[in-house]
Amino acid sequence: MTGEIIVTIEDSYAIVKISRPEKMNSVTKAMLESFNESVSRIANEPNIRALIFTGEGAKAFSAGFDLDTIQGLEGQAATDFFKLLERTMRLIRENRTCITVAAVNGYAIGFGAMVALACDFRIFSDSAVFRLPEVELSVFPGAGASSNLLQLVGPARAKDILLTTRKVSAKEAMQIGLADMLVNHDDIMEKSIEFIQELLKKDPKILIRTKTLIDGMTGKELSEAEELETVYLDEWLREL
Repeated sequence: MTGEIIVTIEDSYAIVKISRPEKMNSVTKAMLESFNESVSRIANEPNIRALIFTGEGAKAFSAGFDLDTIQGLEGQAATDFFKLLERTMRLIRENRTCITVAAVNGYAIGFGAMVALACDFRIFSDSAVFRLPEVELSVFPGAGASSNLLQLVGPARAKDILLTTRKVSAKEAMQIGLADMLVNHDDIMEKSIEFIQELLKKDPKILIRTKTLIDGMTGKELSEAEELETVYLDEWLREL
């Protein structure tokens, strides 16, 4: 099987499932293109306020790219592929209409790890494993692998995870701020949906503006962050 991206719409949220379970949900170029198209389309649906990403089956969120997809890539083909990957991760990370959650139900390696890093929240099952193997494969860890990881765990831990390419257990992920919640493996989708449903009870404009504000302030000096906060406050006050 070549795999597919399955999208399920449930009222005000959508579930995007990476489905190639016989290959640990490893992603082909065609699946990456489909994933990109699906996220772009759903993020522009006015009634969709949250996205949950997960993997098919009980073993993997996504074990990365199919090796046949990336082996031998060079020149323009390599540029096109990795730029598509970069655009895809930015679609998630820079989303300004939806809350994004990664329901990490198993191995999150390479592509899977990047998707998780790009989300607003990461809910790990107790059997989840996180790994970024790019350096070991002589692949530059771009497309948010470095920048998003840095924001979550800081420079020392980011260097450790990226340069050693070691596995990070679900327990460690929770300890270092990589995971926001750790749940029983069998309960991960139930808990992820419950989490989203609680968030979506809140005022939608305030919810998304607050998410966007935090994203905008991240990495800025305090004075710059305060200025941006004032801009958002003034915008809200004008609408009262």
